[in-house]
Amino acid sequence: MDNGLYMPAKIQEDHFNKIKDVFASESPEEIPHRLISLLEVFDHFKIDITVTGESGAGKSSLINAILGLNPDDTGAAPTGAVETTKQATMYQHPNLPHVRLWDLPGMGTPSFASKSYVKTMNFDLYDMFMVVISERVRENNMLLIDEIVQRKKPFYFIRTKIDNDVRRTKSEFSRIHALDQMRQDCEKYLKEKKLDPRVFLVSSHDTENYEMQKLMDTFKDEVSQLRAEIFSDYLDKMLHGGWIKARCATNHIQQTGKLQTEDITALQDMYKRTGFGAAKVSVVLEALSHFQLDVAVLGETGSGVSTLVNALIGLKNEECGAASESISNPAMSLGYPDVRFWDISGVEAVMDYSMYEMKQQLNCFDFYIIIVSDWQKARHLKLAKAVEELRKHYLLVQTKVDHHLQTQSEMYCDESEILDGLRAQFTQELQRAKLSEQQMFLINSLDRCAFDFVGLESALSSDLNTVRTSAFAYYIARTVKEHK
Repeated sequence: MDNGLYMPAKIQEDHFNKIKDVFASESPEEIPHRLISLLEVFDHFKIDITVTGESGAGKSSLINAILGLNPDDTGAAPTGAVETTKQATMYQHPNLPHVRLWDLPGMGTPSFASKSYVKTMNFDLYDMFMVVISERVRENNMLLIDEIVQRKKPFYFIRTKIDNDVRRTKSEFSRIHALDQMRQDCEKYLKEKKLDPRVFLVSSHDTENYEMQKLMDTFKDEVSQLRAEIFSDYLDKMLHGGWIKARCATNHIQQTGKLQTEDITALQDMYKRTGFGAAKVSVVLEALSHFQLDVAVLGETGSGVSTLVNALIGLKNEECGAASESISNPAMSLGYPDVRFWDISGVEAVMDYSMYEMKQQLNCFDFYIIIVSDWQKARHLKLAKAVEELRKHYLLVQTKVDHHLQTQSEMYCDESEILDGLRAQFTQELQRAKLSEQQMFLINSLDRCAFDFVGLESALSSDLNTVRTSAFAYYIARTVKEHK
C-alpha cells in the first residue's frame, strides 16, 4: 500500500469559489447542519414529466418502454388500438425516485378535442414534456409545441413506431436513408419555429435498436440539472417574487405534491433566519452536482481488490482503463456518476505498523468496501471499527467465493447449503465483533451475475446516494474553514 496518496479536488475550482463566497460570513461549524437541512428538503422535491401527443401515437407504449414493462405486466400503462388513456395517469420512474411520469390522454379525439386539450390537461402542472408523434409531423403536434414554448418549458420531440416505417425498406442503405429523412422531417418544422430540441427516433417494441437507449440515457443525464433548476426557480418565486408570486408558487407546489407543507415551512424559516435564498441554493445545488464521492476498496495483498474495482466499473482486468495494484489514480464508471473508486491493496503494510496511520489515511474517503480474506488475523474487523470511529459507512465483501465452493466440493452438499453456512458463520463473527454492519456479500468478481454481486451493487448505489449529502456538507465546511 502506497502511503503517498494524492487526493484530487472533489469540486472544480470555479464551483468551489462560488460556494466559498456563499459561506464567506458563515461559521464553518454551522455549515453542515445548514446544508444537510436544505438538501433533505431538496431530496423530497418531485419533478413531473408528461408524455403527450395525438391519440394512437404510442404514448402509453413509450411509457412502458421507459418503465421496462410489457403491456401485460402489473403496473403497465394500458395500450390498444382504441383510446385507452381516459385521464392523466402518474407512473413512478423505476430508477429515478424523484421523477414522476404522466401519461396524458391523446389529443384530437371526441373526448379530448384539440382546441380545449391544453386547458383540459392543464399543461402548467408539468415541468417537462415528451411530445410523441408517429408516421409524420401533424398540425396538432406543432400546436402542442407552441403551447409548451409559450410556457418556457423544455421538451423532447419523439417519433415512435420507427420499426414499422423501417420494415418497408428493402436494404440497409434505404433503411439509413429512411431514418435520415424521418429526422429531417421532424427537424424541419422545429427549425421553422427557430427551435432546437432533442429529437429521438424510437421503437417502443424494439428497444435495443434505434434511439430508445439514447433517449433514456440522455433523460437520465439531463433530468438532475433540470430538477435543480426548477427547485431554485420555485424557491425564487416563493422567497423573492412578491406575495402574489409567492402564493402561486406555494399553492402549485402543494397542489402537485412536489413538497410537503413542512418542507415549504422549513425553507421559509431558513430564509428568515439566515437569508439563505434562491441564489445561494442554486450555487449549492450546482456544486453538489459536480461533487466527487471517493470510495476506498480496501483489502490485503492478493485479496482481489483490483479485480473487484474492475468489476464495479464494468471492465475486465486486462482492458484499457482497468485498475491495477496502484492507488495513484481512481477508477470511474458511467454506472456510478461522480464516484471515484480507489484501489487500496496491501492494507497490512500500514495496519501492522500503525493503526493510527491507517485511520488517518481512511479519513480521506467518504465510503468503504472492505474485503475479507484472512479471518484469523481479522484485519477487516479492525478496518470496520476504524471506519465506524470516523462515523462513516462501509460494506463487507468476501471475494473468491467460487474458490471456497471448490474446496468444499468433497462435502457433497448443495451449493446453497454451503453458502447459507458461510453467511451464518460470518453473521456470528460480525455480531461477536459488535459491528454495526451485520451483512456480508459473497461474490466472485469475475462473474457479476453470480452469488451476491447484484445485491452488492444495489446496496452500494443506495448507500452512496444516502452518503453523498453528508459527505458534501462536511467537505464544504472543512474546506471553507481551511480557506478562511
